[in-house]
Amino acid sequence: MTLTILRTLWKYYWVIQLLVIITLVYFLRKEKSKANDYESVYQASQQEIRIWRDEAGKNRSRAEIAEIDAANAKLVLESELKETIRKEVGNLRKNLISYSQVSATTTGAISGSFTDTLFVMNEMPEIPAKTISIQEPNLDFRAVYVPSLDTLMASYQVKHNFEVFYYYRRPGKKPFNFLRRKQAVAEIKFDNPGSQADSLFTIVMKRKKSFFGRLF
Repeated sequence: MTLTILRTLWKYYWVIQLLVIITLVYFLRKEKSKANDYESVYQASQQEIRIWRDEAGKNRSRAEIAEIDAANAKLVLESELKETIRKEVGNLRKNLISYSQVSATTTGAISGSFTDTLFVMNEMPEIPAKTISIQEPNLDFRAVYVPSLDTLMASYQVKHNFEVFYYYRRPGKKPFNFLRRKQAVAEIKFDNPGSQADSLFTIVMKRKKSFFGRLF
């Protein structure tokens, strides 16, 4: 019995060896994919984003995207981020396409002059006050200052309209970068000239093509 098994194994030795090699290559590629995705996510979370102002005076920010295999999403993402995304989209591997985490601030200087006014209330003495109103494309500010009460009452609205672009670009300066590998990047354009992104973290899921997609 033992000899029969050994003879059979020897007869199909090359087939068994081929299967072992294919299996090892498969697991090696799988582990390499995980390692690459870990590195991609880490680099995207640690990088410094590029911030500049375009010809129209609008602030722009750009950062490289972490492109990871959907199969590795549960492994390479931090637990808090996984839970946050899961609550919004459900199954990470099947439902998530891309995710961006943006931290932005708006700064600027405003100036305006006070206008004397008088509040008249029923059966109460008149109360002198000063009002100020500032209306700009990205800011609506209104305030009332009552000296006798040493009180300032203000309301304001700041507009943070912005656009997000995801695309591929070659790093470096043209035409010397034509041999460089294209990078996936996320870019934000702010309408408010006082707004800018302080941090930008983006991931995009790469999914395997279907069987027919791989063939054609």
